[in-house]
Amino acid sequence: MIIICPSCSGRFYYDENRFQGRATKRLGCPNCVHEFEILNPHQPAPLVPSGLDPLGFNRYVVLTVSGVAMDPYVIQQALVLIGRSEGEIITHDPQCSRRHAQICLEHDGSVWLEDLGSTNGTLLKGKVIKEKSRLENNSEFTCGQTRFQLMIHPIARNRKST
Repeated sequence: MIIICPSCSGRFYYDENRFQGRATKRLGCPNCVHEFEILNPHQPAPLVPSGLDPLGFNRYVVLTVSGVAMDPYVIQQALVLIGRSEGEIITHDPQCSRRHAQICLEHDGSVWLEDLGSTNGTLLKGKVIKEKSRLENNSEFTCGQTRFQLMIHPIARNRKST
């Protein structure tokens, strides 16, 4: 899997077999030695009460920010605003508009990205998006000079015993 350092945006390969069954792994960037944690893409997220899943989705959606050093953002509402100075995810990026883009979680579990008329546009797979565009697991998109990666992890739900 390709890992992006949240501090220097350096990319490097990490062998998924090195997780050895663990849900997370702490890494040090080979470029800048910044330490950060990554999630095992093949392991479900820890068991959580269904009350922590406000949208009723059977998965967590985690937005990992790279470029500008930020903590990963766990999406817990239907709309997430990304902007330079407003929103749930604030980039502090001068190339990012005040209200740049939004991520929309639909009731079917799909995730969409929409540009909000930003000055520099929102890029998905290196191309400016003109309309609401679907995001998949590990999709990368850019607002201003800040690059994001969407990671989707299933949630293990509590089951009532019968």
